[in-house]
Amino acid sequence: MQYSISFGTGWPQRIGRQRFLCLLVSSLLLTLPLRGQQPTIQDCLGAIPVCVPVYQESQSPSGVGNYNQEIGPGQTCNFNETNSIWYIFTASQSGQLGFLITPNDLNDDYDWVLFDLTNVSCQNIRNSNNVVVSCNAAGGGTCNGLTGATGGSNSNNHGAGCSGGNSAFNALVPMQAGQTFALLVNNWTGSPNGFTINFGLSTGLGIFDQQPPRVDNVVVQPRRCGENAVRLRFTENIRCNSLSSSAFSLTGPGGPYTVTASSTACQQLAAATREINLTISPPVQQLGNYTLTINPLQASHLLDQCGNQLADTSLVLVVNQPLPLQPDLGPDLNLNCPGDSVVLSTPITDAQYLWSDGSTGRQLVVSSPGVYRLTVTNACGQGVDSLTVSRLFDLPTVDLGPDQQLCPGQTILLGGSGQQGVNYLWNDGSTTPGRSLSGSGGLFSLTASNVCGSDSDSLLVTYIPPIDVNLPTDWTGCAGEELLLDLSHPFGQYNWSDGSQLPQRLVTSDGSYRVTLTTPCEQQTFDLQATFLQPLQLSLGNDTTLCTGDSLLLDASLADSDRYQPVYDWQHGEQTARIVVREPGLYTLQLRTRCQELTDSIRIDYLDRVYPSLGRDTFLCAGERLLLDVSSPVEADYIWEDGSRAAKRTIEGPGSYWVQVFTACESQGDSLLVSPCERCDVYRPTAFSPNSDGVNDQWRPYSDCQLGDYRLKVFDRWGGLLYVSEEADKGWDGKRQGEDAPAGVYVFVLDYTVVENGRSRTATATGSFQLLR
Repeated sequence: MQYSISFGTGWPQRIGRQRFLCLLVSSLLLTLPLRGQQPTIQDCLGAIPVCVPVYQESQSPSGVGNYNQEIGPGQTCNFNETNSIWYIFTASQSGQLGFLITPNDLNDDYDWVLFDLTNVSCQNIRNSNNVVVSCNAAGGGTCNGLTGATGGSNSNNHGAGCSGGNSAFNALVPMQAGQTFALLVNNWTGSPNGFTINFGLSTGLGIFDQQPPRVDNVVVQPRRCGENAVRLRFTENIRCNSLSSSAFSLTGPGGPYTVTASSTACQQLAAATREINLTISPPVQQLGNYTLTINPLQASHLLDQCGNQLADTSLVLVVNQPLPLQPDLGPDLNLNCPGDSVVLSTPITDAQYLWSDGSTGRQLVVSSPGVYRLTVTNACGQGVDSLTVSRLFDLPTVDLGPDQQLCPGQTILLGGSGQQGVNYLWNDGSTTPGRSLSGSGGLFSLTASNVCGSDSDSLLVTYIPPIDVNLPTDWTGCAGEELLLDLSHPFGQYNWSDGSQLPQRLVTSDGSYRVTLTTPCEQQTFDLQATFLQPLQLSLGNDTTLCTGDSLLLDASLADSDRYQPVYDWQHGEQTARIVVREPGLYTLQLRTRCQELTDSIRIDYLDRVYPSLGRDTFLCAGERLLLDVSSPVEADYIWEDGSRAAKRTIEGPGSYWVQVFTACESQGDSLLVSPCERCDVYRPTAFSPNSDGVNDQWRPYSDCQLGDYRLKVFDRWGGLLYVSEEADKGWDGKRQGEDAPAGVYVFVLDYTVVENGRSRTATATGSFQLLR
């Protein structure tokens, strides 16, 4: 299998050493014979490193290499690997990634998938989510031929076929400096004719790597003595065949140290790795700062996939987590008798020692009971251990202490926890070294004995009973009653607010009473507010008269109702302290308190309303009189517009009249307009001349009033009807059946209706007039 690399139009003919090495390595990868699971360019682990813009594959391989099933079914738009080639690169700049695949035979169908391997490895692609960046499986028909991420569409995923909106061209791919991408190219057609892939479509492209790799992160480092592992992560992949342990050295406390470099990915036959493991021998010996130096001694050491060599680097590794030491003084010890001793020691050597008594030796001789603590410190940490040394046989001692008083709820311990080999006997026969006591007292004695002798002691326990007083805080009684307060207690002392120190007190008057009762165990203060209810007077008020629509609140509420505990019974059934009166009647309340019963009544009347009326506006003719009467059925005052104050008044002429009526509840008024008499006259011309001169050519009556029910008839002298009109604005034109009537005297009859003084009047007018020719 052979392929060629093209640098594109205008690419320099001379290339640097690093790019030459990149091309050389790629060529070697293609010509290596397969041995077991050695990766090929058809495997992600053997992917072609991208170091120049254009790659020309003169012949496409068949099959899927030595690592099949590198992508999972349904993981990408490509169903699986088909006659594949892999490419890999790490971006050293941020920008837009673009590429174009041009088949040597434009009828061939190529599919492809772009993976983001920044945080995963080739072996993890199949089981990793969200590693697919862009994918294209378009093909068939017009979709064969050129394909790639060219910005020819806005999508990063086009499925199989050439319909349903699928395109052979995806959107450009945003990339960040430090991202690692793997590109899988599938030859769906299976043609051996090859293709050209051009990465020169990218903007701000940094994939043509000229930057040396750097240490990106120290993933693992020793933190405490005895650890020996370091794992480094680089900013881009390092060729597995460029790893060399001689490029690494470690200096620091202890040592000297040797460093061995390895890679899990390289051991799995990968071509490159982004992480390497360093093993320190011997493991670090002390806490402190260690310097890891990376110095490639040969040009072939620590190269990225484009031949750039890692620069000399120094890293400081801080070992600062102490190891917990275990001095292990052993179990607690016993001394049998006074004068015996024991030697305490730790198995840890070559360290500093500090005992709780200030001694600094590895061993300590102990002859007294107590707790002994040892702190051991060396270069890797510190440890502490302690033990208790006891004495088995001491002369027993008993000290029950002074006599005691026992309070309610209190428990006291008599005696103690006891000593080994000691027998105990109480005066009531109990044989425990200690006992608890609560709720009672008495005389108690204890004897303790062992092989060394005995000792005894006794004490008197006096029980103080609790304060059991039940006094109300608020007491209410009726006038004349008495309240006896009794706080007697066998050990009590009393201090009343008025200075009395007696246990009892007779309360006969209102006031605040405070007493403090003190016993040897407790103190309580009691406060009492005593109230003696005085006789009440019930008054609903005087009988009263209300205005129509008004209401009256009858309120019998007591200011201290909680104490009086009133019960209200109104004769209408209400049982509340207040009722609202809206109707006349007699209202009676029966009030019962804890001390007495009271009754009172009140009568409520309502005053009628007044409605003065002067009637409708009218007309008054000369000589006529009109009586105005606004007399009220209730007591009232009157005032007219002329100042008069009688309920009745006679007027004799037109004018504007008003009156205001005042009662105890309201003020009402009315007004009247009296107008002069009206008279409507009808004017009847005595002659007319219908000669068409525009003057007096018609005959009709005239009036300043509006005439209703109008009907005009014109007769000749013999009683013949000549003209009839029901329209007041039209008259007779002197025609008779279309011919001019002769000059002479004619008779008329006029029926009409007029409105005078607000009243309608019907009238008839008759007469004669002369027609002139």
